[in-house]
Amino acid sequence: MSFPGRPLDNPNPTFFAIPESSFRQPENRSLWVKDRSRAEPDDESTEEEDSDIDAQEVFDLIRSISDPEFPLSSLEDFQVVTLDRAFVNGTNVVVEIRPTQPHCSSAALIGLAIAVRLLRSLPPRFRVRFTVMEGSYNSPDALCKQLNDKERVAAACESSALMSTLETMIAKAGDRRNTHHRLL
Repeated sequence: MSFPGRPLDNPNPTFFAIPESSFRQPENRSLWVKDRSRAEPDDESTEEEDSDIDAQEVFDLIRSISDPEFPLSSLEDFQVVTLDRAFVNGTNVVVEIRPTQPHCSSAALIGLAIAVRLLRSLPPRFRVRFTVMEGSYNSPDALCKQLNDKERVAAACESSALMSTLETMIAKAGDRRNTHHRLL
């Protein structure tokens, strides 16, 4: 989302090649391994409880969120988020972000977009935390404090103007379907 009248923080960003290993590899399963149609009616477990969330799934949810200054590019294009910086341990999710510039004025906005996407997509039992890649940002503690504070995130989400911007950034995430880089 370009901001009219405001110079870009990073007018010449570096685009990174997307490694093939960051895409989930299809599993070779027999069609007969698990027949859900024959499940016992007494089985009270839900599919949500049965499914494990892993770093790949977390990364797939956030990789294609649009960059606010370059809306045709994703956070993955600039390596703001990468698969090796998404972590899941039980119900704890940690996302390490790397702002493109040490003085990036959009870092909080990017973090909020990631937070909103994950809060909407993950089951409520998951706790999402943020860290900032060491040496990549001038005030990482302040940014982490803001993004890891539920009340601050909730207050930010009450702003209709801010939510409109976040919705625009997040809307592209579903459109890209994690395959757009393979087509380039």
